Amino acid sequence: MLYTKNKNLTDTSTQTIVTIPNGYVAHWNMAFIANLHNSTNSITLFVDKPSPTEDVYIYNGTNISSKENLLIDGNATFVLQPGDIIKASTSGSGNVEVVVTFDLLEAPVVFNNFNGS
Repeated sequence: MLYTKNKNLTDTSTQTIVTIPNGYVAHWNMAFIANLHNSTNSITLFVDKPSPTEDVYIYNGTNISSKENLLIDGNATFVLQPGDIIKASTSGSGNVEVVVTFDLLEAPVVFNNFNGS
């Protein structure tokens, strides 16, 4: 089932957009980020992976001009595992809207990690 989650960022703290629940995987295929403020800001959007896996940065300090937006529109799909957390922050206070859409699916009983074992 498709879900859309959003968060309005008004300060520089890192905000959780969504956490993938246990027993599910998500196919994340859309991100829309709009700078609704009157000045340029920068966005960091990433997947916080459980340790020891490294975080995955989608945008890392990417500038967005006033009244402009960024869009990942379905031409890319990020597969998220249980416990993965989509997070976002901005470099300055303002009014930045972050919207993500993903397909939430039941996780397979067996996971193949493709390492030959």
